[in-house]
Amino acid sequence: MPNMIRSMNINMDKVHEMSEGDMEFQKELLQAIASSVEELRDRYEEGIEQRDEDLLHQARHKVKPTVTIFELRNLSQVLEEGKQIIRHDELEEKVNSHHEQFLKAVDELLREINEMNE
Repeated sequence: MPNMIRSMNINMDKVHEMSEGDMEFQKELLQAIASSVEELRDRYEEGIEQRDEDLLHQARHKVKPTVTIFELRNLSQVLEEGKQIIRHDELEEKVNSHHEQFLKAVDELLREINEMNE
């Protein structure tokens, strides 16, 4: 049954609650989450490459409502860790490691959304 979908990355109870059983709306909602995360990925990558704390802050801030409402747990944790790493101007090695973790979290989330929308 579609309403029994469980996720390691998204609080599907929130998705089900908002979609009120409308499976087409649920797919659209998941696609909107995916679009928000894809935009975050693009802007965040630019911020990491430029080591631009303001750009990273803007990218995190823009996606914060989506992360909070749908409890994007893993992504939220990675973003919080990244904020500390960038804020404290950590070594390149630590920034690169965070960048890899960020990309992994985004890829896992997007893959999961795509699987749910098949």
